Amino acid sequence: MHISQTLPPKDERPPYEGPPHEGPPASGPLSLRLLIARLPASLRATILFALGIVWSRGVGLLLVPVMTAHLSPGEFGRLDLLSSAAEICGLMIGAGLVDTLFRYAGAPGAAGQRAAAEVIGLSLALGLAGAGLLAVFGIAIAQAMPLATPPVDVWLLGVQIGMDALIGLTLGWLRITGRAGRHALASGLRASLQAGLIAVLLIQGLGVTGVLAGSAVAATVAAVLLLGSQRRETGIVADPRVWGRLLAYSVPLVGSGLASFVLGSADRWMLAGTVDPAQLGQYALAVRFALIVAMLMQPFDLWWYARRMAVLERPDGLARTARVVRLGVAAIAVSGAGTAAFGPALIGVLSPAGYAPAMAMLPWLVLALSVQMLSSLVNVGCYVGRTTALPLAINAASAVVALMLYGLLIPRIGVSGAIVATVAAQLVRLVMFTFMAQRRVRIDLPYGTAAVLAMAAAATGSLPQMVPQGLLNLAVGAAGVAGTAGIAALILGRSPRPAA
Repeated sequence: MHISQTLPPKDERPPYEGPPHEGPPASGPLSLRLLIARLPASLRATILFALGIVWSRGVGLLLVPVMTAHLSPGEFGRLDLLSSAAEICGLMIGAGLVDTLFRYAGAPGAAGQRAAAEVIGLSLALGLAGAGLLAVFGIAIAQAMPLATPPVDVWLLGVQIGMDALIGLTLGWLRITGRAGRHALASGLRASLQAGLIAVLLIQGLGVTGVLAGSAVAATVAAVLLLGSQRRETGIVADPRVWGRLLAYSVPLVGSGLASFVLGSADRWMLAGTVDPAQLGQYALAVRFALIVAMLMQPFDLWWYARRMAVLERPDGLARTARVVRLGVAAIAVSGAGTAAFGPALIGVLSPAGYAPAMAMLPWLVLALSVQMLSSLVNVGCYVGRTTALPLAINAASAVVALMLYGLLIPRIGVSGAIVATVAAQLVRLVMFTFMAQRRVRIDLPYGTAAVLAMAAAATGSLPQMVPQGLLNLAVGAAGVAGTAGIAALILGRSPRPAA
């Protein structure tokens, strides 16, 4: 996994419309690389990112039958609870440094390389501090978990968290420098190694501990290889003199991340003390399948979010940003409609009968996730400036709404209460982000487009629920997805394009 390309000089770097070619195209009659090189930069990047995501997420999806066959719903619920704990700890160790990397390492030439080296050096320092805390408090953390957890699970989870923080930064550097192909290769190889190790350890009867051990080993291997390549390319600099500036930008993002954790994962912690572990496992599986919509959107996300600030700062940035937002709204609608329509059938095929209640939960969780992605799409104006205090305030207010609703609804109606509360809080977040972002940067947002596509996607997700599982159910879902995609294509075809 050798990565050796450096940033080209300022006058040779392409504008932030997509990644540059990853080397000259191969000679010869219409090689695959030549065909890819002829595509527009943004489409080329999206295709390469998509290939990597299909590889890595596809491997993960194939692992679901193995996991559900060797883990009871209760064990699956405990694994999901540990995963949510990893999420919050990862936010603390990661310290918002990926977004800080995007903010400072996008500079051309040596300046960008130096910024990347400094951010990764800071991440290593935070990782070492986190390892020390885990060694001291690992047993106490295990004892504090709401479901019985051996300390070894906590320590394995800590290894994965630290490695994931470093992996995220090195992959972020590949996104900044436009190397979508290498990003896809690194992500796919790591996912394949992880899935293979987990499958072997589950078959050996190691249960949840086996899943965590396989993930920790795969993350460590990937982090060592990627950091070695990063060190050769940009170096790694631990310079405390710049940490204050970097943390001033990143720390509010940690608060935003913690608030997002409340919106996305705190419900499982409150459910753990209220519902049966089997119900928690069914809910966790529904959440995992709802994330298919995020997987479908990830090629777009990987291309756009690393460069949206640079695009906005261009002379024609407002028009280009509006165009991309319109495209993103259409993609979210089609992805959400497809996931809600076909996800329940997929759960039925890949999981034992004990997980069947997850099928009814899935469309509502897709709605919550789609609203969350819309918020991220329209909030670019909130990130203009030297600090990220405004996103922190909005995320914190949304988290408060979620916690209040969780406390009110989960004790009364269990899993259904968690879903209602999450959807409501995400809608509040979307409204606040839209309003405040528009106050800072006025972008022509596609309100009408969003409303039409939302109705089409809602119909697509709800109609299959009224039809028994089988070919008719799949046909109804396929017709709905095709209709949503057709409406999206029609709207996008008629929308104005920014001047070249």
